Amino acid sequence: MAEKASVKAAAGARAGGKSGFSGSGKGGPLQIGFARSVPGDNRPLDLTTLSWIAQGDGGSAARIAVTSPGAAAIRVAVVMNETDPDVSVRFAGSGGTGEVFGPYPANQIAGNNPFWSPVLEGETATLEIYLPPGVTPSKVQLALPQVSHLVAAAQDLLKAQPVDDIGKSGSCEKDVACIAPTTALTNQARAVAKMIFTLKGNTYTCTGTLINDSIVSNTAYFYTANHCIASQATANTLVTYWFFKAVTCGSLAVPPYQTVVGGARLLGRSTDYDWVLLRLNGSLPTNPPPVFSAWRADTIANSTLISVLHHANGDLLKFSQGTMPGYVTFDDGSSFASARYTLGSTEPGSSGSALLTLGAGGTFYELRGGLFGSPTNNEASCANPNGVDWYSRIDNALPLVSQYLTPGAANPAKKTLVVEYYYPTLDDYFITADPREIAALDAEVGGWVRTGLTFLAYSDPVAAPADASPVCRYYVLPQYGDSHVYSADPAECALIGVRFGNAWVFESAALFYIQLPNKATGACPVNTRPVYRFLNKANQVHHRYLAEVDDRNCLYYGPDADVDLPSEPDVCTVTPGTWILEGYGTPPNQVVMCSPVS
Repeated sequence: MAEKASVKAAAGARAGGKSGFSGSGKGGPLQIGFARSVPGDNRPLDLTTLSWIAQGDGGSAARIAVTSPGAAAIRVAVVMNETDPDVSVRFAGSGGTGEVFGPYPANQIAGNNPFWSPVLEGETATLEIYLPPGVTPSKVQLALPQVSHLVAAAQDLLKAQPVDDIGKSGSCEKDVACIAPTTALTNQARAVAKMIFTLKGNTYTCTGTLINDSIVSNTAYFYTANHCIASQATANTLVTYWFFKAVTCGSLAVPPYQTVVGGARLLGRSTDYDWVLLRLNGSLPTNPPPVFSAWRADTIANSTLISVLHHANGDLLKFSQGTMPGYVTFDDGSSFASARYTLGSTEPGSSGSALLTLGAGGTFYELRGGLFGSPTNNEASCANPNGVDWYSRIDNALPLVSQYLTPGAANPAKKTLVVEYYYPTLDDYFITADPREIAALDAEVGGWVRTGLTFLAYSDPVAAPADASPVCRYYVLPQYGDSHVYSADPAECALIGVRFGNAWVFESAALFYIQLPNKATGACPVNTRPVYRFLNKANQVHHRYLAEVDDRNCLYYGPDADVDLPSEPDVCTVTPGTWILEGYGTPPNQVVMCSPVS
């Protein structure tokens, strides 16, 4: 058994609690943990000072203990260098069942930086580092820059506490075990997971749903809210809790829940429409297995019966029911389905949970969207049973994720997806519709990371609208900025070549095809949405192309004091004036391209 060294996390102020959209706690994930930094003299760690114990295979191991006093549970941020592929780390907590997580290869940890451990019960986390034969401690770099101090552990969230601690969710909420069982309800409950994830050391909880694809591939596609997970860095930290429901109606016994660790791959998202599609990296439970939810990408008729399965306040799985009174549309053009409940309600922690309607024959549920938030002055809650909630619409999401959910579907207009990537080292963005480039970048070649933001264009000028224009691409050589610029305006494409000469290398005359706005007003044709172009003011070279109005507003105006709360994962942190809006029309409605909406 390896010995261990100890590190104590510095005491820190508790981060803000519930955060919300326009005052509603359901417009943001429920925060259940806050960041604590590890004292500077303990990072990076000198591994040569640890007590290394020889192992039977000729390797060696040592342990490090990290304590955050008073924590119900803890997550540890780990930063490592790429090293021998057999170097690995295991994690265990000081409380609970003593479950050991891992081993995690050091090179997998190095690919995240920081890599967040699973949720470890108790105030102390133990890391065991294994070095294979021939690898010495001096060859391995390891830092522990931060921990997330969870104020409630999994056991607490299950309400497995004394009577005085019971009641994290509202009094009107109904355990799913208290609802008359049907085949549809029993199966759908197995499609829902409680989510725990970490950003900047703060830990949050939301609700998400496992969904099927049209070819029944059993790929672990997971639908939730963009305001819960809005980056690959956050997706990397995701842990899902399955079968997190009462054993019987009113039971306080700990159910046989199962966890899936390993994070997720961010496939697509929308800031305006508040949806995100993930693919879970870890293996799903097998005994029993979860159920893949059906979904339907059609509009919902007014007064339709709707149901919701959710983890209100991180509690055991709850069931709410009501009707859909209609749709609501916002200034950014986004549209959401409303819900008013006759049984139960929703709360912080319910964010991302599926809006459900019964499928044909009533034997299964279909996901129609995910919980976005509530109006400030009429939020649905146990105290306000006549309030309403708003849900994203999977019919709005489907055109941007059809390659995952409906692979092989007919595409007579030859629409193609334009995908955005980010390169942290250069603080630069890149877009492409080239399948070969997308495959290479999704493998994180060169450090590029998918942002999740996309928009539609056309791959074939014959199938595209008659006024669609080819989009050219130039590469700015490293000595002049190392970036790319795109234009759908043939005159601008020609001017770039003349103006910048050999400094900007012409790469493509038609990367994809897309319609142009009215050059006087910036107005886009019917059934299209604007694409905005921003220039980085500091270097005058890097550009960003966005089809999301909320992201445009972030780059143009900076944070919204009424919406962008510091504790939220999906928050604008841009300093006003950092980016310059370019295009046709009048700011902030200057537009460079017009993307088809479906």
